[in-house]
Amino acid sequence: MERPVLAVLGGSFDPPHLGHALIPTYLLARGLADRVLVAPCWSHPFAKQMMPFADRLALTRLAMASQAETVEVSDVEARLAARRGGEGPSYSYDLLRAVAEEHPEFAVRLVVGSDIVVRGELARWHRAAEIAAEFSPIVVPRVGFADAEDCALPEISSTAVRAWLAAGDDPKAQEALTMAVPAAVLKRIRGGHEGHVWLFGRGNVSTHAEPWLRERGWTAAVGSARGLVDGTDQLPAGTPDAIWLLGQDGWLGPAAEALVRRGAPRVPVLHAAGSVVAREGLAAAAAAGHPVGTLHPICSLRRERPGSRLGSCVFGLEGDPEARAMALRWIGSQAHLDLQGLNAEQRTRYHAACALAGNHVAVLAERAAETMRSLGLPGPTTTRALGELLRSALDNLLALGMPHGVSGPAARGDLAALKRHEAALEGEASALYRVLSAQLVELLRVELELLAARR
Repeated sequence: MERPVLAVLGGSFDPPHLGHALIPTYLLARGLADRVLVAPCWSHPFAKQMMPFADRLALTRLAMASQAETVEVSDVEARLAARRGGEGPSYSYDLLRAVAEEHPEFAVRLVVGSDIVVRGELARWHRAAEIAAEFSPIVVPRVGFADAEDCALPEISSTAVRAWLAAGDDPKAQEALTMAVPAAVLKRIRGGHEGHVWLFGRGNVSTHAEPWLRERGWTAAVGSARGLVDGTDQLPAGTPDAIWLLGQDGWLGPAAEALVRRGAPRVPVLHAAGSVVAREGLAAAAAAGHPVGTLHPICSLRRERPGSRLGSCVFGLEGDPEARAMALRWIGSQAHLDLQGLNAEQRTRYHAACALAGNHVAVLAERAAETMRSLGLPGPTTTRALGELLRSALDNLLALGMPHGVSGPAARGDLAALKRHEAALEGEASALYRVLSAQLVELLRVELELLAARR
């Protein structure tokens, strides 16, 4: 069976324009790819001067945000640069090899414009023959370098965009920019930087928080929570407008004490822990005059997963007025739950509810997978089948609610089928099925009675 195609679109994206944003749509609509990975380069092979990588990455993510389900904007070039000590150029062959290693389930193909091919540039690339042999380039027709009827994309260049930006308030340049640059990208470029944030912690949340803030116009410097506490690291670069502690819960108190001891500016200090009231967890900072607060992302984040939910999740928010105001500036139009006034016990209950929904689905998935494996069914296909089942069940529940978003024997009132299932399962899977089925039947009964009463 042929593997699905992952198309890799590299480039400087300095800045990303409408042509860049439309290439993934073109590739997917024509059936040339099943997914697209967009990778801004770290450094240019021909020493081209570019804006900082983090800014280009953030702007590219804004440009591609509407296609997040099928388009991944990756920092793979930064990771490759780190492996070589930040030295040397970014080569397409190295990028493609890295992407292929990270996505073995896909056939990886390079995306290039027809101008690169017609001018003979591709043949001069580093390891060009191997790129052609291993990563079968997809050539996108460009005006002037392909038959006009084959060119479906607007002809825009980053060079022209930079010239229009340099023209300042010139009306013609401003009109050209609105036609050539995605609105979110143009808004961010025109708005400039909102401020600077110190982030402490190098775990899962920090991996996503730094680019999330950059996409909102904030610069960020990341420091180690351990290094902050034991004094082995310098404080991050720049003067912060706020500090966000993203380490584990047990580090919050020592981190707050270390900030005070090491003379951090008296700016708002927030943490990301769901179960900790800010004035209790950050008592030392509060006593020293820092406004303190909580900004807890209610979503599952893993550093191994480049596609972040941080841009769409709901946040838990509480704290002193200045800290709350800073958090609201960060989240903008994103929704939040107001945790103000919840005491320590109530915050633990809130966090437990988040954990119940976010963590324990793993038990259902594993018990179902164990049963499938006991029948001799193949592991990879079983994993995919159960994954799609879990996604579709959650989608239905979120879209339709109770009781219409639930399917299966309980929703049909087929109690005999529930009994047969319980008897057919073994051990912990059977016990789990019995407990959950009883609760599901009762929930559905109550919901159906409420529906009947409304009619």
